[in-house]
Amino acid sequence: MQAQSAAASALDLNNVTTEPDGIAPADKGAVQNGQHERTAKKGTPPNTPPLSPELAGTWLAWQCRMVAGIIRGHLYLCSGSATPGELIATWPGEGEGAAQLEHAALTALTEGRGKLFPKQKYGPGNQRTCDLIACPLLLHGRPVAVVSAMISTRSEAQQHAVLQLLQWGGLWMESLINWQFSLRREVGAGSLGMVAAILGHSGSKLAAMEVVNRLAELFCCERVSIGLLKGLRVRLQALSHVAGFDARTQLVRRIEAAMEEAIDQSGSVLYPGIPTDKSLVTRAHAELAEQQGNGSLLTLLLPGCNGCIGAITLERGADQPFEDQTAAWCESLATVIGPALELKRREERALLVKGAEDFFGLLRSLVGPTFLGLKLSILSLAVLLGTLSIVPGTYQVSAPAGIEGAVRQILVAPQDGYIKAAQVRPGDLVSAGELIASLDDSSLKLEAQKWQSERSKLEKEYQEALAKRDRTELSVLRVRIEQADAELALVRENIGRTQLHAPFDGVLISGDLSQSLGAPVQTGQVLFEVAPLDSYRVVLEVDEHDLAGLEQGKSGNLVIAALPQATFRINVDQIVPVAESSDGRNYFRVEALPVEQSALLRPGMRGVAKIEIGQRDLLWIWTHEVIDRIRLWFWSLGI
Repeated sequence: MQAQSAAASALDLNNVTTEPDGIAPADKGAVQNGQHERTAKKGTPPNTPPLSPELAGTWLAWQCRMVAGIIRGHLYLCSGSATPGELIATWPGEGEGAAQLEHAALTALTEGRGKLFPKQKYGPGNQRTCDLIACPLLLHGRPVAVVSAMISTRSEAQQHAVLQLLQWGGLWMESLINWQFSLRREVGAGSLGMVAAILGHSGSKLAAMEVVNRLAELFCCERVSIGLLKGLRVRLQALSHVAGFDARTQLVRRIEAAMEEAIDQSGSVLYPGIPTDKSLVTRAHAELAEQQGNGSLLTLLLPGCNGCIGAITLERGADQPFEDQTAAWCESLATVIGPALELKRREERALLVKGAEDFFGLLRSLVGPTFLGLKLSILSLAVLLGTLSIVPGTYQVSAPAGIEGAVRQILVAPQDGYIKAAQVRPGDLVSAGELIASLDDSSLKLEAQKWQSERSKLEKEYQEALAKRDRTELSVLRVRIEQADAELALVRENIGRTQLHAPFDGVLISGDLSQSLGAPVQTGQVLFEVAPLDSYRVVLEVDEHDLAGLEQGKSGNLVIAALPQATFRINVDQIVPVAESSDGRNYFRVEALPVEQSALLRPGMRGVAKIEIGQRDLLWIWTHEVIDRIRLWFWSLGI
């Protein structure tokens, strides 16, 4: 292929004589089949990387310079369909005839073979004439790109010769892609092996010795050296095939000077380099090469997390200069060697040095230009917290609250019986002495009639004994009559107790017997609760965490759920020093009195009360509860 390319590069198509028919479609298919067969023999893997823009541009430029008379060339990637895809390369640049070149590429891709379009018009007013040539480029038997070229008009034989050269160039592109793929695999394997070798050693010096020995063997170098930055100076760490060296020798100092020369210029230095490149200073490299007999030197920078950490210098004889591909491979290896060596050096630091570096690194990140948005956010948060820590506010304890009557009268069943009637229901207003319910008294009335009959009988017997003047019988009968009177009075008293009356003016807060008529009741069973209308108290359920600072005489506000638009002032009257539990929390019962009585309040209403404790800063008010809970949790853990 190289011989064919060289021969074609020297060929002037104006002087070429070929067969008139050029390459027939059958001959073109044979060329393509032969190309596919050669690819299969090489054993190129089917997952070859796609055509890169750099490789495509280089290939197109060489092809266009190889043939005299090419005006413009385009290279299109195949999009997987019957249309050319992205324009990946142009030569010599953008210009006229782009539409004609794309149409020619589309036609060649559709028909799957090279196409010739003689005497095509282009340019302003179609005043210019050219020939168009297009052919697909195959890789493993599949089209991967389409090249189309605009050439000066010429004979049909010369057109076929140009087409044949483009097809041969396709074979050269396939070999170039295969070589690039193999090189990438080799570089990747070498990089992975180098990193594994570095990480496998316990110290950075042993790892550096392993690296220089491997590089010397891999690139056939006479000597490879690694130097690392210590402050502003480079100190040599390892020399290939040398277990130890004296840092004061002239050779070591010149190697370090060459490394510092590359680091100062922030780039790789190749000596001897391109003669036209006057921007690089290579004095130290020249002195080192002169000492070694005019050798070839390549110094590469070792990148780290925070910039360059050192350099690698490779030395060959004068008859073995470093090619561009070798230099590129070395640079790719340096990009992985640098971070691995830096990691080893960081692991070897003393604990105190690690702490100091981390601390100063944190300071640099805080005051440096990085993470500006985060720093502004933190600064704003600090200003906000500082402001909240000095701005005062009223600290209030919030707790659920309910309305209760200052006095509650409980009406209970005076005796066993059955409910006969209920005149009122909870929430009804009652007056003092008003009948609110009654019990069934039929059995008591029958018992009263029984004792009345018994007394009448005893009265008659008493009259008969009185007529007989029987003093003993009179005494017995008098006692029995008194007993009957007592029993009769007791029954009448029980009959009176079956009528339940309101003890005072108020509101019935519990006891709905209208749904329990005829139900039995027992002596002492609570039937009703009556509360006065002009005397209330507010009962707060204060959480145990908020009890500190709450004392008698503190004032606050009460908002009832049924009256959210109204606020009632209250004063703490009493704190019951007994905790109660409900719904999984502990609270203390705190009683407060309304400053002014209101007809809107009713016993049983629920709401929220806030008691004013005093003035605190806003930051403490908003965070003290969480901080107190965390402090208590740590104390429970013994911290």
